Amino acid sequence: MKSASAISFLTLICFSFFSFPASIHAQKAPPLEIMAVVLSKTCPLPDSPDLQLNSPESIMKSAENPSCPRQGDLQLIQAAITNLSGKSQQVGFEFDVKVNNKTSTRKNMRKVIQVNALDTVRVMHEVMLDETGLYRVSVKLWDPQFKSLFTQTPIGEERQFLIASRTEIEEAQLQMTGGGDKGARRPISLQFDPPDLRWESAQVIPKHALRGERLRIRLNLMNVGGDIVQGTRARIEYFNTRQPRRKTIIGTPTAYVMAPGEVVTFDLEYVLPEDQLLGEYQVVAMVDPDDEVEENKEDNNEIKSNIIQLSDIKLLLPTDGFVFEENGLFLFQWDSLVFSEFKIQIGVDDQFEDGGAFFDLPQGDRWIADKEIVPLSGELPGMAMGLMKSLEKNKLYWRVIGRKASGQQTISEIRTFSINPVTGGKQS
Repeated sequence: MKSASAISFLTLICFSFFSFPASIHAQKAPPLEIMAVVLSKTCPLPDSPDLQLNSPESIMKSAENPSCPRQGDLQLIQAAITNLSGKSQQVGFEFDVKVNNKTSTRKNMRKVIQVNALDTVRVMHEVMLDETGLYRVSVKLWDPQFKSLFTQTPIGEERQFLIASRTEIEEAQLQMTGGGDKGARRPISLQFDPPDLRWESAQVIPKHALRGERLRIRLNLMNVGGDIVQGTRARIEYFNTRQPRRKTIIGTPTAYVMAPGEVVTFDLEYVLPEDQLLGEYQVVAMVDPDDEVEENKEDNNEIKSNIIQLSDIKLLLPTDGFVFEENGLFLFQWDSLVFSEFKIQIGVDDQFEDGGAFFDLPQGDRWIADKEIVPLSGELPGMAMGLMKSLEKNKLYWRVIGRKASGQQTISEIRTFSINPVTGGKQS
């Protein structure tokens, strides 16, 4: 548990940059990892992908706190890239800076960097903060020609900070004073009002988890009332969305003291049991579950996280709807923690029920221990396009089957892809 007024610069950045590389092109990415992205100016505000920086309290903090970046400041950005392989790698590096979800090309930076074997390279960039709005900073790694994207900071895990406009600040002041004459900007004191506990954000990563994988949970709780509250307990649970009444407790952290306007951050880790039912899950947080605190509002004490997909096999490449070139590289990648042998199935049957409408790779009784497969030259397009022609279909489906040493098997989700033939005319 940490108060926003006392959270250190390093604590703010640590959680935001768990690296979950996400290759998105059918080209094998080099073993490079984005270790950290550091900003020279950052607000002591909750920093998470699900946070909406539009509450009047957050806007006023961004405008009044001296640690927050201001319009006209120079923001220094530093990223660390680590080469996990035993040989030197050359990679296209990019700082992607968005303002209000729009890429600012004049603020971006691209360069080709060399990362020696088992070494870490730090890249520095300066950005002039001449615009107001919500800034998001992420890192992208490309091939040296900047044509194929290898990996990037996952969506929702970028660094972010707010530079509020004058209009936003004035509107926030009005909301905090209860409205009225715009000439009266002096906030009404809340020191005699009751406390009011409200969740600012709830974040769980990864959003697609494997059985046996560790979930990281960050919750930001704020006292938006006018009085101190002490010894407030929270209850953190998770549930399968198909069984919302069957909740399991993850933890019961306590906020020992919260002053008006103070934010407390709870960081938890949890591994779902290996016998957990597969499917979609959510984390739900309830503050003051026993209703022991007299609050200004009693109906804002609960928050639910993003949906978490739990499975045994996570498909990585190709992405759903990907189009391969007939003479190009065919690469299939996946991940699993509890299964050790695999094969993929490809066909034109979206349910894989007709044995004559799909085939296995490797064929026959063979299985592979790798978590990727590159079909032999001519093997995939020939067999797949033959099926499409004979069964008059124009779309292909693929899935992965996993097997344990005990013989137990599991099946992944199903994704689609298509092949663009050499003669032209894309399959859709």
